[in-house]
Amino acid sequence: MDLLFKTNGDNRFRILPDGTVKDIAFHEVIEFMTGDAEEQKILREIMVRIPTDPSDMIYRQEILKDFLANEDLCKDIKAITDSLKVLQYYGSGAKRLHDRDNSLASLLEELRVLKVYVEVVEDLFDTLSRNEITSEGLISVRDALKEIVESEEFKSVKPDIVKIHEDLSVAKGAVIGVTLTADMDIENVTAIEFVDYKPRSNYTIMDIAVGSKIRNPFNDYKYQDPLLTAMTPFMKKHLGKHFGEIKRLITKHSKYDSRLLTDLYSGLVFYLNAADLGRKLASRDYVTSFPVIAPGKDMVIKGLYNIRLAVAGQKEIVKNDFSFADNEKIYILTGPNRGGKTILEQALGHISVMASLGMFVTADSCEGMPFANILTHFPIDENLTINYGRLGEEAVRIKEMVKTAGRDTLLLFNETFSTTSAADALYLCKDLLRILKEKGSCVIFNTHIHELAASIPEMNGWDGDSKMISVVMEIKDNVNTFKLKRSSPDTSSYARNIAEKYGITYEQMKEISE
Repeated sequence: MDLLFKTNGDNRFRILPDGTVKDIAFHEVIEFMTGDAEEQKILREIMVRIPTDPSDMIYRQEILKDFLANEDLCKDIKAITDSLKVLQYYGSGAKRLHDRDNSLASLLEELRVLKVYVEVVEDLFDTLSRNEITSEGLISVRDALKEIVESEEFKSVKPDIVKIHEDLSVAKGAVIGVTLTADMDIENVTAIEFVDYKPRSNYTIMDIAVGSKIRNPFNDYKYQDPLLTAMTPFMKKHLGKHFGEIKRLITKHSKYDSRLLTDLYSGLVFYLNAADLGRKLASRDYVTSFPVIAPGKDMVIKGLYNIRLAVAGQKEIVKNDFSFADNEKIYILTGPNRGGKTILEQALGHISVMASLGMFVTADSCEGMPFANILTHFPIDENLTINYGRLGEEAVRIKEMVKTAGRDTLLLFNETFSTTSAADALYLCKDLLRILKEKGSCVIFNTHIHELAASIPEMNGWDGDSKMISVVMEIKDNVNTFKLKRSSPDTSSYARNIAEKYGITYEQMKEISE
């Protein structure tokens, strides 16, 4: 049972590059979804694996819609995932409470796994039966569990487990005789008797804990309780009479494989946290929508905004429309510093990744086929350029990006070639855009090289059916509006905006001088 890919699908996905995750700050989204370190690890593993089959995207969407539509379903399944975690813990064999060579201890652990397995099957089936679900994924899980629950074998396993536990639970405590040395160490256990009541002790848990600390002052020393060591043979003898009965029970029900359930765990963690994210955004009045997955159709987005702004709690967020339709695949993006260019690029990356993952997106609407590959080229730490120099480092990364880019690729460039001269940068940018135009890739090229936008008529004459478009982040009355518009760069306006921001216009400097 797989909640992340359709049963008959190819389970095809692409790994989102580490650089892309960092550049679009996707880790911030994951950290906002949950503060639990283990769940964050699970989400990172799932959310960097981008499905390429549209049927898998739609499959996930429908499951997430069920979780979003029913908060009680989420609460019930959250409780069940705690049991699944226990089942995973014991069933994996990662933790043994007893000596691995002790066959009785192993059987008791298998009995524990079987008991939790039965409880999870019943609870999950009951939850999926009581709550209204419409998704293919959850319905298939419910039907599979129904088949198990209604089988004669399963009907017999619970009474068997109850009987064994009743037999094992007859002993409520033990009365022991302990021989002590002169300095109050335990020499041996001289007598032991199991009783059907719980003996009371004058010692509290705190007394025992303090005593253990006194006797075990070194953290790196594994302290073995002498009393428990002395009692072990008696415990084995007491439990030994149940050995055959437990073994017969385990053998009888050995066909049950807990992995059928534990395989659901990661998927349930993903949907529970994705649904929680949706509710968090809705509670803050941020609009989200499920994208219409349309294979072969370019992405068209209305009312796009960056989820990072929502995570940060920004109230008045400027939205933008964006489209890669009509062969408009390459956008030369210019505008003032802090005018929203990088925020826009990241938002487009978020939208595509979240759409591919079967999640809602931070936009009024979104339609088309998400990108199967997202590559980014943002500035990096100067310390990482020591081997090649800044320009050399840029060239190495760009070469790898071009090698893997295709028609299903979105490439996000941020101030690429900004460390070389304007003439050299213009030459290098043109060559880069020329090969990407021929490949048919979608590109957002964020740059301060305004001459590049001025060269669009020339570049549109190159091979490749992609059109290049000049877009700018708008300024009105020397104020950033964070709105995207089609226009040639307004160099003087940008310069004036930057100068005023840092107080270096002629008027500002004259006023300071006077």
